[in-house]
Amino acid sequence: MPLLLRTFALVAACAASVAAHAQPAPFRLTPTPTLTIGAEDRGPNYQLDRVFGAVRLPDGGVAIGNSGTAELRLYDAKGRFVKSASRMGAGPGEFDAISSVVPKRAGNVLLATDEMHARVNRYSVDGRTLPQLQFTSSPPAVQSILEAVAGVRLIGRVTSNATLQSAPGTRIVTRYRYGVYDSTGRQQALLFELPTRERIVHMLNGVTRYPFVPFAPEPRVTAAGDRVYLIRGADPVIEVWSTEAKQVGTLRWNADRTRVRDIWSRWRQGELDAMTRPADRQFYTDFYSDRLPLPEYVPVAEGLHVDPLGRLWVVRTKMPWEDARRVDVLDARGRFLGQVALPAGFTLFEVGRDWLLGRTRDVDGVEQVVVYGVVGR
Repeated sequence: MPLLLRTFALVAACAASVAAHAQPAPFRLTPTPTLTIGAEDRGPNYQLDRVFGAVRLPDGGVAIGNSGTAELRLYDAKGRFVKSASRMGAGPGEFDAISSVVPKRAGNVLLATDEMHARVNRYSVDGRTLPQLQFTSSPPAVQSILEAVAGVRLIGRVTSNATLQSAPGTRIVTRYRYGVYDSTGRQQALLFELPTRERIVHMLNGVTRYPFVPFAPEPRVTAAGDRVYLIRGADPVIEVWSTEAKQVGTLRWNADRTRVRDIWSRWRQGELDAMTRPADRQFYTDFYSDRLPLPEYVPVAEGLHVDPLGRLWVVRTKMPWEDARRVDVLDARGRFLGQVALPAGFTLFEVGRDWLLGRTRDVDGVEQVVVYGVVGR
């Protein structure tokens, strides 16, 4: 092919790729939430604090992990408070004060990790406390996290090397072991072992901290049925694994990428400007001035979800100066369906057949859990 024609073909192919990636997804969100939970003036049961997770219940209600009070709260399909299934403490069904209550649902059972006691608390969907479980591990785990639910099986993440005590300048990488567990916490298969975000020991004025390396990728894992989905690093690649611990596929899509060097100065200044404590600003000014081992690209994803139709919702990494998160939606074979812009300030927790569940704040900064409808095929 002549050079001119080859050049034209390359430009046309690139243009087609960009156009395909920019196309809207074949559905849209309702302009306002169909359900809102959280208000300052309705009493303590509706005042939310540090919500990091929530799930829909079979009857349309919502279970919310209110980490600020160590509660798993249940609300009905109209957003009315039903009961609290937990409280702060170390007893059955209770959570430590610094645990993040992130509920998952396996049929008619709710599960949430109590990190400080290395266990998973279990409840019926009507809020009764059930026997807790602990993931088996050898060597014994210092941290156990329920990562996802795959049908009747649980995907757990354990680590046994979480120590941070090292000399300044030391690079620390903790390794996670992801396994398939039954409903009692017994390991059935080891899926994979992965490094978590890298930290560097840093000291300033006699104070030692263990900050993460900016843009160091964190594994993203979700599951549905007998499949486990993994984004291992920074690239737009999703590994598909069976619950028998065999990799059964790899999905790649043409995601737009951002080089860290292109946004590093802006990102660093934005982070420093957002710090309210002078000691923090001084420490991180010094840390960011070091020759950090920054990755080449910003990680493609900060979240990964799968809906009941097998579509994958990849939450793209949000920059501090962006108002809203973007989601790349792929079908079960990895074909790009389009991109959805989430409402400003909305953090996605769960995707249903025709709804999205997540956290937001109202105009007064009040924390809320909301459901948006999804319209279209």
